[in-house]
Amino acid sequence: MERFEQLYRDWKKEAKKLVNDLDVLPIEALVQVFDHVDIEKEKMDDVRKAVSLLVLEETTQLPPNNQPTPDAVSLFMGYLATKLLKENATILDLGSGTGTLTHAILSQLKDATAQAVEVDELLLRLSYSMSNLLGEPVSYFHQDALAPLFVEPSDLSVADLPIGYYPNDEVAASYDMKREEGHAYSHFLLMEQAIRHTKPGGHGLFVIPNNLFEQDDEGKLKQWMDREAVVKGVIQLPTTMFKDERYAKSLLLLQKVGEGVTRPKQALFVELPSFTDVRAVANVVKQIDEWFKTTQK
Repeated sequence: MERFEQLYRDWKKEAKKLVNDLDVLPIEALVQVFDHVDIEKEKMDDVRKAVSLLVLEETTQLPPNNQPTPDAVSLFMGYLATKLLKENATILDLGSGTGTLTHAILSQLKDATAQAVEVDELLLRLSYSMSNLLGEPVSYFHQDALAPLFVEPSDLSVADLPIGYYPNDEVAASYDMKREEGHAYSHFLLMEQAIRHTKPGGHGLFVIPNNLFEQDDEGKLKQWMDREAVVKGVIQLPTTMFKDERYAKSLLLLQKVGEGVTRPKQALFVELPSFTDVRAVANVVKQIDEWFKTTQK
């Protein structure tokens, strides 16, 4: 813990100096810091935590859809990934942003590789620098995640879904969840895109708004799920994470239809306590472990 805090303080000091001396954006300063620091003698977990904290701190001014996934949420998604995947798995992160989610998941898997798609060049450069720093095998695609993709099918597709409308109606027209009138929801389309590029029987894991299904006023989300995926579980994130409960979020776990894929007798529905309540979180994790043991028999 002490070394992690020292790394964080040192890198923060260097980034602030770059911002003042070179008049660059905070994210640009982080890219330069991560590109040049020497971490040969450091523990990778300390490095990843220091990187994540610094990125979180320096991106608070970004629009909500561009802000990094909180580290506790990213690590919890990584834990779920360990339950879903075997060795040498492939992961796809759509709208990967700063890359904190991708790297938190990879840190918990053995010999996994990732593909990350991000339209914002600066955020992509930051994530690329993190990959180099951490030595994680990530292939990057600089493009709109909803445009046609040329990625390999993945065992697990993830996304911290950007909430809002997608302005490109021409691209949206190729999706089942396009709207009959007006712009389609970008978060609906991104789920559809993710499952398109998931192997049959593979999984999708998404950060969703709690009112996702209430937004399905045309019924297209339900219709799409009935055809393409099985809902395996919904895990509600701690309400303490959100200043306003109206903006609270959950994790949605889907499995793409394929040979041998069936609906679970009992889907996983749990509400996470505050991540600071270690004992309560451990109890919920025990319940989730038991659910996976039961459903994977």
